[in-house]
Amino acid sequence: MMGSGRGRLAGKVAIITGANSGIGRAAARLFAREGAKLVCVDLAESITPRIDALIQSEGGDAVFLQADVTSAESCQGMVALALERFGGLDILLNNAGTGIRGRVDQLTEEEFKRLININLTSMFLCSKAALPHMMAQGKGSIVNTASTHGLLGTNDYAAYSASKGGVVLLTRSMAIDYGQMGIRVNCVCPGGTATPRLLRNLTEGKSAEEGQAALQASASRNRCLQRLANPEEIAYGMLFLASDEASFVTGHALAVDGGQTIDA
Repeated sequence: MMGSGRGRLAGKVAIITGANSGIGRAAARLFAREGAKLVCVDLAESITPRIDALIQSEGGDAVFLQADVTSAESCQGMVALALERFGGLDILLNNAGTGIRGRVDQLTEEEFKRLININLTSMFLCSKAALPHMMAQGKGSIVNTASTHGLLGTNDYAAYSASKGGVVLLTRSMAIDYGQMGIRVNCVCPGGTATPRLLRNLTEGKSAEEGQAALQASASRNRCLQRLANPEEIAYGMLFLASDEASFVTGHALAVDGGQTIDA
């Protein structure tokens, strides 16, 4: 569904975490199409062959880095790579994340801590690594991937909702702290999105009929559009917030959810 690029990120250098699949993969392709130079980061060892061809097909210039975003050293390394390879850093898309279902009484302490570490602490660490350069140059855009689960209370997602709610408030606090330094900080709150992980979670171990019913049930939670989003639809929201088109937008939680949170 992606159209031709308009150069909205021409001359920009962007780091994208969780770039190997799903929303991150779509964002990497779209940002490349719009002219950004990219540092694509993922924990997966196979990152280069999986998205290299896509970036090249968009005429993009990218370097790929396997890194653990829960490691402060790794986060410092990805920023250093952007500065060394491309001479700057304009955009940080904190997109890496994971999910787990369960109520508080069902989750272990280790599961809860792991989810908070991946979904929330990683954004603190990556931002902490990027901010000194952005502060020195007096500009920058940070976009965090939150979720509609961070805007609404939902059953069976205690840890996930807590982590994504934390992302929303971290975003708003950073927007206040760094706005006078020319740095914008926003987050995107995707609704149900047809990523490989979601589709696998909904259909794994089910018959074709049961899997289709699970997909329909998930789509029906979107009361307005009654469908799941495509990853590219979420990526366009990220593109807007990252670009100069959103130069007067900061501290915003952009729900790209087809109306799921219309009453929130």
